[in-house]
Amino acid sequence: MKRAASFLDRFQNLTPPNDAVRKTVAEVIKNIAGVSITREQVKITRDVAFITCSSIARNAIRRVRSDILEELAKRLPKARELVRDIR
Repeated sequence: MKRAASFLDRFQNLTPPNDAVRKTVAEVIKNIAGVSITREQVKITRDVAFITCSSIARNAIRRVRSDILEELAKRLPKARELVRDIR
């Protein structure tokens, strides 16, 4: 007889929807860097989150990039696979 966990194996590799990741990235950037951006300004392509904002805001984000990535991994454990860098 199969265990119930074996039926749920196919759901272990599911990742959060792109919109949820973009929203979380925007929230984390606002909390840590103090830069207010919307989820429409975040584009995720090939494990990189591209932020569309001014150069001043981009520099503020670069200074705390590692803190942002750590907080993002805490909030969404699967985000470590989805977002490896912020540019």
